[in-house]
Amino acid sequence: MKKVLILGVTILVTISMAVPMQSQAKEKTLGQLKAEAKANRDAYNAAKEQKEMTEQERNETTKQKQEVEAQISQIQKEVTETSDKIVELQKDIDKKDEQMKDIMSFVQVTDGENNYLEYIFGATSFTDFIYRISVAEQLGDYNEQLVKEYESDVKELDEKREELNNKNTELSKKENELSQLEAKLNGEIEELQEGMMSKDDEYETLNSLIKNLEGLGCSSGDTMTSCQRKLAQSTPSGSGGGSVDTSGTPGANGTYMPIKKGRVTSDYGYRSYDNSFHTGIDFSNSVHGDSVYPVASGKVVNITYPKSPKACGNHIVYVYHNIGKGYTTSYWHMTSVNVSVGQTVYPDTRLGSMGGLPSEDSCAGGTHVHLNLFNGLHTTNSGRIDPRILVSNIPRKGTYFTSYYGNR
Repeated sequence: MKKVLILGVTILVTISMAVPMQSQAKEKTLGQLKAEAKANRDAYNAAKEQKEMTEQERNETTKQKQEVEAQISQIQKEVTETSDKIVELQKDIDKKDEQMKDIMSFVQVTDGENNYLEYIFGATSFTDFIYRISVAEQLGDYNEQLVKEYESDVKELDEKREELNNKNTELSKKENELSQLEAKLNGEIEELQEGMMSKDDEYETLNSLIKNLEGLGCSSGDTMTSCQRKLAQSTPSGSGGGSVDTSGTPGANGTYMPIKKGRVTSDYGYRSYDNSFHTGIDFSNSVHGDSVYPVASGKVVNITYPKSPKACGNHIVYVYHNIGKGYTTSYWHMTSVNVSVGQTVYPDTRLGSMGGLPSEDSCAGGTHVHLNLFNGLHTTNSGRIDPRILVSNIPRKGTYFTSYYGNR
């Protein structure tokens, strides 16, 4: 069979997400997109600086709040201790009250006898008489004085408790104000972070697009349309360009399956089992690490590498094809990549290794490759369409395919 040589590059069809356009707006050149990318980066840096300042203010607020909470805790402890002292003093007062009652009963006449007079006149001498009078009076005066002192202490402690409670109220109000400020600053930080992510994504998207187009010979003065037209004119379509040993039978437009053999495990469209819309077609043969191939000849225009362990999609490769019209395909859940951006690939070119284990990819539940299709040139995931529009020989879900469907 003849080897199909197809050159191409992805242009972000949904560039309006990063570059707002009106129906009558003049198309931007790559140079203008560069300036826009720089503006996004400048906005990102400004937001980052503002975020750092806000975080510093938030941290200071949190520190003040913690100090107030510590003061409130100490005051509450002092209030408890003061209340305990008041309780103890009240017990002493009650005890002294009982003693006063005993003294008063001593000086009162009970059961028809004047105990006080009996006690006084029971003196054996004048000195003893004076002493007995003095003792009775001193006992009364002493207890009265103790009660006054205790009552004074209780009053002082009550005043202290009231003062502490007032201070606690003020601090609680301040704590509430600081909590509200802290929450407000946290909200501002989240908004700034979201804005930073948005500007960073826009910058990365534009920058990646610009680099890819420049690497394929497009100049700063070219618009997206003129750049694509240049590339299309220099890209052979459909046939010609050498030969390759492919034992399989391609589709009507020279397309193949992304793996040598296996089954379709999930179709494009609505899935009832999880109430979701599946944006591509999944292929699997349960062989983790098996080779993944492009469905047709084309050019690698973008590769997304995982930025963190278990990143959704893991390694993703985008390939542009010129088959009568421009299409882009992307291949998800690969554990490794064997190609590079700008490389021309053929149906027998190994793009990478099939992955999809949950331990390595948060968006996958088992070994498979996820195939996406886009109209035109794409380096992101917006606007995905049914892969069967291009790869017409994809079998029904569950049908095992072999060389008949494009085995390499």
